[in-house]
Amino acid sequence: HPYIYKITFAIANESSALVIRPFSDKGTLKDLIYKAKPKDPFLKKYCNPKKIQGLELHQIKTYGRQILEVLKFLHEKGFPYGHLHSANVMLDGDTCKLLDLENSLLGLPSFYRSYFSQFRKIN
Repeated sequence: HPYIYKITFAIANESSALVIRPFSDKGTLKDLIYKAKPKDPFLKKYCNPKKIQGLELHQIKTYGRQILEVLKFLHEKGFPYGHLHSANVMLDGDTCKLLDLENSLLGLPSFYRSYFSQFRKIN
């Protein structure tokens, strides 16, 4: 799918898994929002709330449509994706691509599990 970030190499065994993807100079959607460089350390990138900026309306429309299209594609294929957040959306020009699709295959809990596990029943 054009909105899924490619994997260069992947291997798994009973106790671990390794996934390698190409490095992107533009970074993730979170990097764009925080005006951060992808190679900077985590604390330097994300712990200064003064640098946070919003996205422009055309960016929100473009990225939102692309994310919804790939989520619809995954849903139609019966593939669960519970790790949607700004750090799992890689920027490639004016295109955004989802990362970490393998998490559900590896049995990792959803990013939002703690939020919805507190409810007994969700309609």
